Amino acid sequence: MTAAPTLAADSMRATTAQRPVLHVEDLKAYYRTRHFGVEREVKAVDGVTFEVRANEIYGLAGESSSGKSTLIKTIAAAMRPPLEIVGGTLAFSFFPGGKGLHQATSAELAAMRWRRLSYIMQGSMSVLNPVRRVRRSFEDFAGRHVRATVASFETHVREHLALVRLEPGVLDAYPHELSGGMRQRVTIALATICRPDFVIADEPTTALDVVVQKDVLDMIRNIQREMGSSLLLVTHDLGVHAYVTDRLAVMYAGRLVEEARTPELFSSPQHPYTRHLIASLPRIGDNTPRVSLTGSPPNLAAPPSGCRFHPRCPLAGDRCRRETPVMTASGPDHRVACFAVSGGTA
Repeated sequence: MTAAPTLAADSMRATTAQRPVLHVEDLKAYYRTRHFGVEREVKAVDGVTFEVRANEIYGLAGESSSGKSTLIKTIAAAMRPPLEIVGGTLAFSFFPGGKGLHQATSAELAAMRWRRLSYIMQGSMSVLNPVRRVRRSFEDFAGRHVRATVASFETHVREHLALVRLEPGVLDAYPHELSGGMRQRVTIALATICRPDFVIADEPTTALDVVVQKDVLDMIRNIQREMGSSLLLVTHDLGVHAYVTDRLAVMYAGRLVEEARTPELFSSPQHPYTRHLIASLPRIGDNTPRVSLTGSPPNLAAPPSGCRFHPRCPLAGDRCRRETPVMTASGPDHRVACFAVSGGTA
């Protein structure tokens, strides 16, 4: 009689593991304002579809103002007016009913944040309170989720700090007493101490030197593998993506233009924008001048018709100016949104 619930629980976990942890379908998130009788709509995320699978690191790349930050705000339900979801769906496998966090009640959000979904933010001082010791930050983040006595909670925190190579003494320090690399390790420990199902890492190595960057990335990858969590890594640094991500998507002007396994995306980029990004990377011993793209990213309050990259694209044709290309499969685990690549006439 006691085996049946166990088998049912195992079956449920297996079914959940087979589903993507996050599924995003045709998501549209716009900034809508109305001032002095003038309405303005900025289409920051406009028809984005992708999924993050169990136990993988999914990368999101793109230049500034491509919509990356808006997308992760929407996923994490960290939206504030004038940002709002105007279309599409978000679904987390761990949310009852397969909903997005933007559909959760305040109580559901409080129960899920840090326990089910956590966030490694861009700047450590955006997370750590400058007038509170680090120990209090762990109590604030994890105290309600880790059911334990004061002594066992302290032991748990110390053991978790060891995973990011920090001494227990940092718990008694104020944030300003730690180096930038140590503070970023603390934010990683805060984001992972509850062993969440899904972690968003937003430019986690910004403002760190190269050596510290590598250490931080190794820690993120090792902890993610040890927990079996899924991680969405957002950064414009393609070198970071090449080092840690399993699959990578490229975003331009609010839309995804290409997605593939990371090694394949770097070895065989197909979209003209992706090719340009990868060709712009410096290579040891290569002194060839890098040619920049003409023009600049479009104004998302009045984006160009058709493909949003066509004003800067060397392959653009009349169809690119009239129609919007959709993401189509060009191989196993490889999608691209380009008429010239998909076999049609540009």
